Amino acid sequence: MSDQQTLRRTLDRWFIPLTVVPTALWVLGIIVYPTLRLLWSSLHSRNAVTGDRSFVGLQNFQQILFGGPGLFNPDFLTYTGHTAVYVGCSVTFSFVIGLGVAMLLNKDLAGRGWLRTAVIVPWVLPYVMSGLMWRWMFQPQLGAINGVLYQLGLISDRIAFLSDGTMAMIALIIADVWVFTPFIIIILLAGLQNVPKQLHDAAEVDGAGQIARFWNVTYPFLKPSILVALTIRIVFDIRALDIVWVLTQGGPGKQTEVWASWLYRTAQVFNQPGQGAALGVVVLVTTFAVIAVLYKAFGDSPYQ
Repeated sequence: MSDQQTLRRTLDRWFIPLTVVPTALWVLGIIVYPTLRLLWSSLHSRNAVTGDRSFVGLQNFQQILFGGPGLFNPDFLTYTGHTAVYVGCSVTFSFVIGLGVAMLLNKDLAGRGWLRTAVIVPWVLPYVMSGLMWRWMFQPQLGAINGVLYQLGLISDRIAFLSDGTMAMIALIIADVWVFTPFIIIILLAGLQNVPKQLHDAAEVDGAGQIARFWNVTYPFLKPSILVALTIRIVFDIRALDIVWVLTQGGPGKQTEVWASWLYRTAQVFNQPGQGAALGVVVLVTTFAVIAVLYKAFGDSPYQ
């Protein structure tokens, strides 16, 4: 046997270990260890003065979920509602707008390449920069939105968007939709380009309308892309802190406080990392539950 054949067999024998081990180490270091660390921290309490840790069992979960009067912690119920509104509205609007723009960009349009490049600009900007930009735009006296509305005669007095709970939540949703809709567009556009054109042509010959062609031809092939887009989009929004903290910091009066900002405030501002970790576990479990529902709804694929 030649040296070349021996080297080739040696490389073949070590190919799988050399490729799997780095991936396994990455998963252990990036996913498994932080998750176990989070679980461990959620069962302990740290003294803010001495820094000593003590095992408290499920006491942190009790404080987060059931602390205070009533069956559930009022703060937990309130901030869960805020999170549901924020995530639900942001993801819904992003998906509807993203699907419409993706279907438009999938057609033969003049300057389509430039349009595809332009739509991703909001997504590539740092989230903190986007939050600061929108905070300036919603500013009562010098903000661009108030200025435009005033010049058009639609308002007579400047609106303090970030000083009212409802308006601040709407501002958060608008900023979030602007930032993350390009991601939806990119994923759905890639999915649309995988739909066989022959099937559309055949359905059109059979007399199917646009809605029927979308539902029976496009949608089945688009489901894997929808699954990816919604999964990543929801995960990003559930843990979203950058835009929320820069734009409103959970205000006014914590009327835009969501899980991510509550977790940060509990663990870092109030120096209660145990309760913050417990809330992190709740967020993690909820995220997995939502992903499971999405896989149930969109998991089947025409490629299978």
